[in-house]
Order: sequence, then C-alpha cells, then structure tokens
Amino acid sequence: MKMLFGYCMLHSIAFLSVYISYALSDIEVLLKLKSSMVGPSGSGLEDWKHSSSPSAHCSFSGVTCDEGSQVTALNISYTPLFGTIPPEIGRLNKLVNLTLVTSNLTGELPPDISNITSIKFINISSNTFSGSLHGSMIAPMTKLEVFDAYNNNFTGKLPTEFAKLKKLKILHLGGNYFYGVIPEAYSELQSLESLGLQGNDLTGKIPVSLGRLLNLKVLYLGYFNAYEGGIPLEFGQLSSLQVLDMGGCNLSGEIPKTLGNLKMLEHLYLQFNSLTGQIPSQLSGLVSLKFLDLSLNDLSGQVTDSLLELKNLTLLNLFRNQLHGPVPSFIGDLPNLEVLQIWENNFTSTLPKNIGQNGKLVLLDVASNQLTGTIPRHLCGGGKLKKLILMENYFSGPIPEELGECKSLERVRIMKNSFNGKVPAGLFRLPSLSVLEISNNHFTGELPLQMSADKLELLALSNNFLTGEIPPAMGNLVSLTTLSMEMNRFSGEIPEEMSNLKRLSVIDISGNNVSGHIPTSIGDCPELTSIDLSGNILEGEIPKGISSLMKLNSLNLSRNRLGGQIPDEMGLMISLTFLDLSYNNFSGRLPMNNQFLFSNNRSFAGNPNLCLPSNLSCPSFHEIPGRQSKSFSTTKVGIIMVIVLGTFVLLLVVTCIVISRRRRFHKLRM
Repeated sequence: MKMLFGYCMLHSIAFLSVYISYALSDIEVLLKLKSSMVGPSGSGLEDWKHSSSPSAHCSFSGVTCDEGSQVTALNISYTPLFGTIPPEIGRLNKLVNLTLVTSNLTGELPPDISNITSIKFINISSNTFSGSLHGSMIAPMTKLEVFDAYNNNFTGKLPTEFAKLKKLKILHLGGNYFYGVIPEAYSELQSLESLGLQGNDLTGKIPVSLGRLLNLKVLYLGYFNAYEGGIPLEFGQLSSLQVLDMGGCNLSGEIPKTLGNLKMLEHLYLQFNSLTGQIPSQLSGLVSLKFLDLSLNDLSGQVTDSLLELKNLTLLNLFRNQLHGPVPSFIGDLPNLEVLQIWENNFTSTLPKNIGQNGKLVLLDVASNQLTGTIPRHLCGGGKLKKLILMENYFSGPIPEELGECKSLERVRIMKNSFNGKVPAGLFRLPSLSVLEISNNHFTGELPLQMSADKLELLALSNNFLTGEIPPAMGNLVSLTTLSMEMNRFSGEIPEEMSNLKRLSVIDISGNNVSGHIPTSIGDCPELTSIDLSGNILEGEIPKGISSLMKLNSLNLSRNRLGGQIPDEMGLMISLTFLDLSYNNFSGRLPMNNQFLFSNNRSFAGNPNLCLPSNLSCPSFHEIPGRQSKSFSTTKVGIIMVIVLGTFVLLLVVTCIVISRRRRFHKLRM
C-alpha cells in the first residue's frame, strides 16, 4: 500500500513538474525567438523580458494566450526585426495564428514549424525568407486555412502537398522565385477562395483543371511568369470569381468568350500580354465589372456598343493595341467611369461630348490616335479631373475656359495638335498643376499678367504664335524646373523676377524677339543645367554671374547682338560641355583657360572682332581696335608728331633752296 501511495505521489509530482516546466517553456521559447529574430541591431520586442510569473509572457506585445497561459497567437508586424525564426518555434504546439508581416526576417523556415499541428493562419508576407518550402513541413498542418508567404525570396518548385490541406482557403505564394509548372493537384483545393501565384518564374500551361475551383474568388497568376498558350476556356466556370489578374505572363490567343459568364467578376486584368483578336462582345455579361485592363496587347477591331452594359465600370484601359474606329459614344454614358486610357491605337472621329458629365472622371488619356474635334467642355464636371492627356492627335479649337477653373488638375498635356485661340489665364493659377504642355499648336495672344501655380514644374509653350512680353509674374512659379518657350513671338526683356526660380534646370526662350540684356541675376538660379536664348535680339555683355552656375552643361547664346569680351571666368565652368556664342558681336581674344581649350571654332563663328586661338596672326589684346591702352595711344601720337615735324623741316629746307636758286637765276638775267 505504501509502495502504491509512493508510486502515485511520484507520478503526481512528475506530472506537476512537467506542467510547471511546460508553462514556463513558452516564456523560454518566446525569449529564444526574441534573441534570434531581433538580430544584431538589438531593437524590437523591448517588452519581451524574463519573468518568474508563469503568465507574464501573455502580456508581451503581439502575444495572445489561452486560459492555460499557452501561446495561441503571435502577431508581430511592421517591427524592426532582422534575424531568423529559430527551431524552438515548434515547441509552441498550441499556436493557431503566426503573423510576421514586413519585419525584415531572413533565412529559411525551420522544419520544426511542422510540429505546430494546431496552426490555422500563417502570414509571413513581405519579409526576405529564402530557401524552399518543403512538403514535409507543410503536410502535417492539416488545420491550415491561410498560408500567405507573398513577397519573399522563396525558391524551388511549388509544393504539391498544399493540395492535401482540405481546409485551406487562402494560398498566396506570389512575389517569390518559384519555378516550374502550376501543379494540377491544386485543383483539388475545393475550399480555396484565393490563390496567388503571381510574380514568380512559373512556366508551362495554365492547368485547365483550375476551372473546377468553384469557391475561388481571387486568382492571381500574372507578372514575371511566362506561360505557354492562352487563357483556359474553363475559367468561365469560376462563377464565384471576383478578381482575375493574369497581366504580364506571356498569354497568347484570343480572350475567351466564356469569361462573359463571370457575373461576380469585378476586376479583370489581362494587360501586357500577346492577346489577339477582337474584344468579345460577350464581355457585356460582366455586369459587376469595375476594372477592365486589356492594354499592351495586340487586340484589333472596334470597341462594340455591347460594352454599354458595364454600368459599374470605373476603369477602362485599352492603350497600346491596334484598335480602330470611333470612340464609342456609350463611354460618355458610363455613370461611374473614372479612368479612360486608350492611347496609342488608331481611334478616329471625336470624343463623346458627354464624357465627364458623370462628375467622376479623374484621368483621360487618348494620346497618339487620330482623333479630331474639340475638347468636351464638361471633362471636369465633378471637379475631380487630375490628368488630361490629348497629345499627338488632330484636335482643334480653343481650350475650354472651364478647364482653367478645374482646381483638381495636376497634368495637362495637349501638345502636337491644332488647338488655337488664347490659353485660358486660369491654367496658370491652378493650385495643383505640375505639368502644362501645350507646345506645337496654334495658340495666339499674350500670357496672363497674373500667375500663381506654385506647384508647376514643367511649362512647355514652344512652337506656337504667342506674343507679348514675358510676364514678371513668371517668377511666382517657384517650383518650375523646365521652361520651354522657344519658337514663338515673345518680345520685350527677360524679367529680373526669373531669378526667383531657384529650382529651374532648363530654360529655352530661343527663336523669339526678346531684347535687352541678359539679367545679371541669372546666376541666382543654381540648378540651371541648360540655357538657350539663341535667335533673339539680346544685346550687351554676358553677365559674369553666369560663371557661378556650376551645374550648367549647355549654353546657347548664338544669333543675338551680344558684344564685349567673353568673361575669363567662364573657362572655370567644368560642367559646361556645349557652348554656342556664334553670330554675335563679341570682341577681344577668346579666353585660353580650361573649357575654351577644347571648344570648336564653329561655336564662335560670325564674331568678326573675336580673335580665336587658331588664328596665328591674332594681334595682342592691345592691338585690337577699340581696346588700346592709354600708353599705347600716347606713343602712337608721339610718333605721328615726330613724322609731321620732320616733314615740316624737310619742306622748309626745300623751300629755302628753291628761293635761293630763283634769286641766282634772277641775277644772271640782270
């Protein structure tokens, strides 16, 4: 009896000690995790500290425990961790949720993680884990519902063992370096709702059997993968699908008509492939569709009016295809359209007049087509339009004044058309505008006297018929980096206020009628890399301050009326690689230092009083007309006076001789 009692007591003590040691082991495991995951930086998980309390670890940040103080969840995201996951994590055998997102963790997943058979959620996305995902590690996790390893450095073939996890709903393996084919076995994951395999190095054909995943809502297969063939017709059976993203994965063939069966589909991305044929009219069946991107393919034909049924469409991208015909009028009737990009096709005729009237249009890009007509007046009807890109078409007429009141505009690019009339003054006062490109049109009139678009970075007005003076208010455009005004009819002087443009990098006012002097304050624009003032009627000298522009690599002052001596200081501009001072009135000797030693004579042609180093008979500086020193002039006058005096004496002697001879002749006659 005593032996039995002793035996029971021994087992009770052993059980108690095991329980106590087990309860404490979670703290030990967590502290081991901390020492391994924090890495050499020594920061992160600061509150994970040793304690004698059996439940102290349950208050650690990111830690959740059950009633028995056993860890059930680790949720550590966006924390500066730079180490690895140690094998001790396998001792947390009650763990249900392991979330380690964007923490810079590295290394391979330890095989011991397979001991956590209670795990349901694993999210280790956006780290730098590497190595392979071994099937032996995955197979024991039979309760797993979510496995998200997106955006890491895993490699190898896709593990087929995932197909054995019958409760798996989310499998995200995108953004890694997996290679090989998509396993046919993945079609057995009947509970799967989201499959992400994008951004890997996958090849082969896309398994048609994936069309049997009837619970699938999200399917990402594109980007960096390079499949053979096209889109499986069977994908039209995925009746629950809401997102289908197969962009940039080498797809060929035509867009399956069966995709029109996907009544729940909201996102269809097929861009950047080699798809051919026409846009199927059956896509009108995608009544829930919000985002349609078919850009960067080889699609042809016209856009049919059948797509009018896509009332929920907010984004329509068809750019860089071979589509032709008129822009369908129904596009202007889409009540939710925010983005329309159809650039680089062969669309003709005019834009729908009612486009933008829905009050939701944010981006319109129809560049590089053959479109005609005028700009619809209500593009900014809702005050949301940010980008208007109409360049390289055959548009005509004036810019609607309404666009000058569109405070949401950020980019206006309408160059290379046939627009005319005055540029709305309001465009130069828009608070968010960063780009205004209206070059190569037929605009006339003067620039407004008031400008306040202080976010404007690029202003391109070149090749128009703009007149008048450059307004001093141009100096208010303090964010300007590029100013292109060449080939117009501007006159007057360059305003001193331009020196306010401290960010200005490129200025081109060539081919105008600008007069006066180059402002001395031009040296106050330290970011200038290119200056072109050629083809004007500027006069005076080159300001010495220009030599302070240490980033300047191109300077063209040719074909003006500039004169005087070229400043020696310009030879110190080590960044200057292009210089053209030809056809002016410069004089004196060309500086012989640094940059000028390598200059081409053509850069100085048409300056008859400028002495080039290649001219061996080049007089010294004091011998050049108009540049004599005082001592030189006095010496010359002295020489002249000596010559004159000598001549006078000689004449006097000759006169005396003549008189003497006459007297002697007279005496003889007497």
